[in-house]
Parts: sequence; C-alpha cells; structure tokens
Amino acid sequence: MTERRRSIPIKQRLSATRSPCSSPPPPLSSTSSVLTQQFADIIRRYKYYCQHIRRILSETNKSYNEINDTRVLPPEKISQMQLSKSDCEYFDLLQTRPLALIICSQTYNGKSRFVNELLNESLLPESPTINRNDIVRMVRIKVENHPVLGASLNISGSFELVNPDIMYKSVSWTTIPRDHLVVNGNNDSHPLVENDNGSDDNEQQETASLEIRKPLDLLNDDLQIVITPSNQKLNMKQIYTQITENVIPIFIYIIDQDILTANDIDELRFFRSTVPNEPILFIRIDQSESSSNITETSCVQVFRQLCDLGFLSILSPESGDNTTDITPLFQSDMIDNGLLNFTQFLTYIRKHVDRLTIRAVSILQRSHEICLDFFNDSAFDMARDILITPKRLSYAREKEKNLYESLIDLTNSKQNEIQKLILQAVNEIHEILTDEACSLEIPGVELTDQLTVKHAKDLKKCTNVIQEYVFIRLNERIANKLLDSINILHDNYVGTLTRCLFSLETKGDDDESDLSTSKALQEILHSAYEVNISLPADSNIFQILIDKMKELFRTFSWNNCPRIDPEFKRSVALNILNSLSEAKLAKSVCTQLNDRIRMSHENFETLLKQLEHRHSDRLKSTEDKQQRVRKEYTPKIARLLLESTSLKDLIQYGLPKQGREVGRGQYGIVYECKSWANHQSCVLKSVLPPDDRHWNDLALEFHYLRRIPEHPRIVKLIGSVIDYTDRDQTPVLLVMERLKRDLYAALKNRLEFSIRMRIALDVVEGLRYLHGLGLVHRDIKLKNVLLDEGNHARITDLGFCKPEVMMSGSLVGTPIHMAPELFTSKYDHTVDVYAFGILFWYICSNGIKLPTNFDVCSSKDILWSAVKKGVRPERLMDFSDECWEIMTKCWDTQPSQRPYLGEVQEKIEQILNNSRTTTA
Repeated sequence: MTERRRSIPIKQRLSATRSPCSSPPPPLSSTSSVLTQQFADIIRRYKYYCQHIRRILSETNKSYNEINDTRVLPPEKISQMQLSKSDCEYFDLLQTRPLALIICSQTYNGKSRFVNELLNESLLPESPTINRNDIVRMVRIKVENHPVLGASLNISGSFELVNPDIMYKSVSWTTIPRDHLVVNGNNDSHPLVENDNGSDDNEQQETASLEIRKPLDLLNDDLQIVITPSNQKLNMKQIYTQITENVIPIFIYIIDQDILTANDIDELRFFRSTVPNEPILFIRIDQSESSSNITETSCVQVFRQLCDLGFLSILSPESGDNTTDITPLFQSDMIDNGLLNFTQFLTYIRKHVDRLTIRAVSILQRSHEICLDFFNDSAFDMARDILITPKRLSYAREKEKNLYESLIDLTNSKQNEIQKLILQAVNEIHEILTDEACSLEIPGVELTDQLTVKHAKDLKKCTNVIQEYVFIRLNERIANKLLDSINILHDNYVGTLTRCLFSLETKGDDDESDLSTSKALQEILHSAYEVNISLPADSNIFQILIDKMKELFRTFSWNNCPRIDPEFKRSVALNILNSLSEAKLAKSVCTQLNDRIRMSHENFETLLKQLEHRHSDRLKSTEDKQQRVRKEYTPKIARLLLESTSLKDLIQYGLPKQGREVGRGQYGIVYECKSWANHQSCVLKSVLPPDDRHWNDLALEFHYLRRIPEHPRIVKLIGSVIDYTDRDQTPVLLVMERLKRDLYAALKNRLEFSIRMRIALDVVEGLRYLHGLGLVHRDIKLKNVLLDEGNHARITDLGFCKPEVMMSGSLVGTPIHMAPELFTSKYDHTVDVYAFGILFWYICSNGIKLPTNFDVCSSKDILWSAVKKGVRPERLMDFSDECWEIMTKCWDTQPSQRPYLGEVQEKIEQILNNSRTTTA
C-alpha cells in the first residue's frame, strides 16, 4: 500500500515519541492498574470486533451458498465474489489464534527489564543472574485462572511435553530460577523434567520452551507473551516458526544498547527478508536505571539505522484513511525511553490490532461490493434480454416471410433464364457428345462379323448404354450451368437470413444449449435454405427427360437389326438431344425449387414457434431470477455491505459524537457533528429502521451513495457507523457533509429570481449526473435539495435511489411529486423529470404553499386519483411563458413526451441569461 507522507525533522519525530525530561511520566508501577485496564480494553475491543466479523462472515457465506444454489448468477461470477483460500485462512487465524506479544531484544536483559515492568513484577531474572553469553530458552507466558503458578517445558512443533506424564507442574517461586531458564549443555536433568530413562537429550533441552501459566491481570485467553530465545544456534526461519506457533504475533524489539551492532543489523535484515510485511515496534531503553543518561545523539543514530534498514522512515504518514487496501502493509514504529512511555506503547498495540480487524472487514467489504456489482450487471443483462428477445424473434419472422415471398418471385422469374441455360448447354455439348458417342465402348455385348447383335436384348442393351452416357454427360453440363445461376440465389437469401439469425443472441439454460436461439435457427439455415444442387442421372429434376427418352426408344423399330457401328451410336445420341424440350425442363427445375423453398418456409415457421415457446419459458425464469436479484439478494448483500463498511469506520474512527438536533424526518434525526474521520463540520443522520424493508432501503441508499463519485451537486457521504451499544435498538449513523439549509427553508424566506434559477440549474445538473450513472432518485422534493453558503444546491437523501435496472416497480416517493406511471409499477428515469417539474413550480412560485389544485384534495388517495386523471398545479400570475412551458412539458402524462434534462438545462440557462440582460 502506498501512503502519502510528509517529511519532518528526525529530532522532532523522536521528541514526539517521548515526554519532556522536565516532567517525565510516572513509571508503570505507579499506574499499573490504569494501564492494565487500558490494555484489557484493547483486547476486549479486539475480541468484540472479531465477534462481529465472525457473524458477518457467517451470514455472507450463507447468502453466497443460497445464491449458488438458486443459480441467479453464473458459476464463474460466484467464484469471483467468494472468498479466496488465503482470505479464509486469515479469518480462521483471527478466530482461532490468540494475540501474542513477541518480545525481542539486543540482549536478554533488555527483554527481562521490559517484561517485568510490563507485568509489574519480577518474573524474569535480570543481570547479573543471567549474563550476556548465557543460552536462554524461549519463554511463553499464558493466563491461568487457578491461583497456583505452573510451569512446564514444551517442544516446538510437538504436542508431546518433555515429560509426558505431567502437563504442568506447580512451582513455588515468583521469579523463574536460572536453572529453568538457561540451557546448560552438560545438564543431564532439569527440575521440570523427569526423564524416565535417565538419558541425555541435549537437543530437546536446547529447543524446548519454558511455558508458564499464572493469574495475571494483563493477560487473558486472547493474549500471550512470548520472550524469544537468546544465543541459540538457530536460523531466523526456525526462530520465527517457533515463536509464532499458533498465535498472531505482535513484534516488540527492545533496544537497550547505544547503537545497533553489526550482528543486530544482520538479524533484522534477515528478519525483514523472511517476513517483509511484519511490522515491529522498536522500544529504546537505557541500560542504566536513570532515564537522564539517555542521549539524544544515540537516539537519532539508532533511528537512522532503522531507517536504513527500511523499518522506519523520516516521512510520516499524513492523517487520514490509509487502510483502504484489503492487505495493507503494517508500518513499524519507534518509541524512545520506552519504560516511561507505556501509553504510546498501548497506542501502538491498539492501532496494530485495529489493522488486523480492518483487514478482515476490508476483505468482506470488497467481496460484498463485487457481489453487488455482479447483481447490477446481471439485472441489466436480464432486463435487456427480456426486452430485446421478443423483438428479435418478431424481426426474424418478418424478415423470413419477406425472404420467402421474394424467393418465390425470384425462382418464377428465373424460368426463362433457366430455359436459356439448358438450351445453351445442349448446343455447347451437341457436337462433342455425338463424337464421344461414336467411339463409345459397349461392354458385355457379342456382335457378329457384320457388327450386328445376335439377340434383340443385346440391341436394347446397346441403346441403354448410349442413353445412360448421354444422360450423364448432359446432366453434368446442365448442372454446372444451373449451379452458377443458383449460387446467385444462394448468396441473396442465405446472406440475408444469416444476418437476420445473428441478430438473435444465444440464450438458454446451460444444460439445454441445443435449444438456444442461434443454434436452432442455424439448423434451419442449413436444413431449409442451403441450396446445393447436384444433378445425377436419376435426379428428380430430370426424371421427365429420362421418361421421355425411354418412351422414344421403346417406339423404335428393331425389325431390321442395325449395325452397331459409329453411325448407329451417333444417331442414337442425336435422337436423344433433338428430342429435348428446354421449356419443360426449365419449368420442372423451377417447380422443384419452389417446392423446396415452400417446405423450408413451413419448417422454419414450425421451428420458430418451438423456439418462441422455449424463449417464453426461459424469459419467465429470467423474470423470476430478476425479481429475486432485485428484491431478495441485492438488499441482503447491501445490508451485509453496510455492516462491514460501518464496522470498518467504527474501528478506524470510533462513534461520532452527536451535537444539537438540526432536523427530523419520518425515520431519522439529523444532529450536528463537529468532526469525524478527519472531516470538520459534519451532520449526523441517525436512522432507526423499524423493519427489514427499511433496513434494506437504508442499506441500498448507503451502497449507491457510497459508489457515486464526488460531485459538486450531490451531498457527500463521509461514512457510516452502526451503534451496537444499545441492546434495545440499533441505530445507523450516516455522517455527511454539512450544508447551510434545505430549499424548503430557503423558499420560506424567499429568494431572488436569479438565485432560484441557479438552484434549478444545480438540481438539473445533479439529476443528469445521477442518470448518467444509471441511477434514478425517485424522491426529488424541496427538503431533498440542500443549499451551501453560496446558495448552490446539492441533492441529498438517496433513500429511494436505485439503478434503473434494479427498480422493481415499488410505489415510492412523496405524493405531490409522484408521476402517474408510478401507480402502474412500470416506470423509468423520467419520473425524476416529472418530479423536477413540480419542484420547478415551487421554485418559480418563490414559496412553499401547496398548489391549490392539490390543496383541495382531502386525502392522499384523492390526490393520487386526481394526478392520474391529469390534474397538475395551476399557473400563477407571475409565471413567465418560458417557465410555464418547462413545467408543463416535464409533468406531461406521457413519459415519452417529457423533455430530456439537457433540453431543460438549456432553456433555464436562457431564462437566466435573459433575466440578467434585462436587469443590466
């Protein structure tokens, strides 16, 4: 995560981390109860947030499972919004592992001094009991509710204790004995270890950790203290694994020497390369008992060394939200004179654990946002499908009908052309075919010396062979001529139909992809309209020709057996060619084409009816999914998003403080709020939703308002917090920028004409911006327009604001501003144009008095009935023709007749410019 930082002098940075020497804070021992309570509050607060995270996570997983089961979203989108494996592991870590203060130091004595001060007792032996070169084992301190102090040795990474027969052994000491803490290579036994076989196990003693359980006010089940081993010959990865086993680490590094030695630097550099994202709190203390010996020179030197290592920076993060990233890089810090500045130590611990929970809620928040984006996209796709698919089917039917009629006309008009083609083919092949017939070999026929046949049946066989050869050659030539012509037809109607078919998108269930529009109509294309004429000898098209030729040769006289010579063969071929009727053949070809096209047309209509039925069922299912997305899943995920985002704001900024009441509505109260989340002069809208429907409306308002980019005509939402402290009710606190007054209050005191026209332009600009984002406000009225010090307007209260595709036809809004189509449950963004027309009436009237035509209505139902009948506000005497024209066009009964807001803006600008010219 990239953070904006500002550079400050090192001395100033360090002086901010310690109290002035003239009046040092009291040592920890004098305020131990207060600091212990503060520490307990931090852990309690962390645990409290983790409980809410666990609940939101559980509800999120439950909702995602429902979404997956009902298949309202494609599987690939569901996989994208679900939590990743690493995210799930992180949540599991928060839920199952306790926090642990990992105490590191340059020397063992630095750790012992700090821990003893922190616990306000001498639990760890200090110098000279433990010297600098002693090998000291790791110590883990846990809470123990039993009053008896217990201790044991554990092996890292194993569930077995060194002594498997005794889990914890009661001890009487208050300070850990040196023998329990220091690893002696020649020590064959240990007071806490009862070896059954009496054998040496030096490796176990070197890697074993000392675990202590005792009742401590500072610790509870959610917090441990781990003191890292000293002088053990282990690499950094082994040490890191050992000290962070089954805990969430908070690293504390005690600097008890004037500078970092070369060995310290190597270890820190290796630590940073091993775990680059782990922060460390560096606490500098002095070896001497008196803090007056601390020199600022050595302090600055250590600070520079840590900056060179990349742990600290001379640049300081600017105040603000630097945790918007899902996986932020925690920042290390440094406290000078740490034994006297435990308050700053606690501040660091609080910020650290807050960042842990902020990361968790950021993961949930991002997942909820992705899910809602998918819902919005899905609702748009479904609405488009429901609208477009029937139109495309109708378009396909109309185009196919026109195509069918044009093809019939085309084939009929081609008859003369086909006749010419046949005649041309016969003329071209006449000489060639007769010459080829002369040399034709007739197999299987025995001839006499005079080249006559011995049997009558052989003569028939000879003529049949010549006939078949002529038919085949003639068919080939005519077929080629016809195909060249037919391809023109093929290109004409196949090309047109293909464009028609591609206008229908593939729509269908995943398990019934063979029923999709594109595939079904593509099959029609191939089966009904793809012409690929081949003309074999037994083709139906030439059956007439074959029958006629056979009749010709049946009437031939065979009383005088002819010689089967070239002349005979030529004469047979000539008789066949001369007996052709091009007109009849052309008519037969056209009749065949007409029959095929007609059959294809009937088949197309049958398949299209089946296709419409399939789409009807699919679109009904789509409408059901659309309603579930709009009314069930979107509000549910929006509410989870409201909770995750509000929890994140609560962790970062705390509860906003309520000032005096400045306004009140049906479901909420607006209070002053001096500052919150680094914003000054805010307003706090406290909303107590009475039921789930209002909860959903509020959650959707919050979601859509948050997603609107900052705009000068839309009131800015700073953040939200859900106040869980009251068990009887759970108010939602929306923090927004503060403006001077609403338009209702402004018109009550009357405004100049130019200011009112400027306000109208601001409202139009704000509405155009919302509509450009696909949002519809649905509740434009005087009290939802706020004015700043310069009387510039901003639109507020997006409680009913939704994307147009997510609107389910609910009857919402303020009665006198509601368009008549709202009562039909089918409406669009033009309801905002209607509402603006009513608002513009008030702006032009320069007052808040209800229009007389509405004031005479004794009830809301009577008012609505009058509006549906066309009743609108009356024209006042001081309305100009231009202003009245804008109003009447905006509140036209027919939504399609209402003007675009761009046109309205242009006309109001003209009115404003004319008024300025007149005044000048």
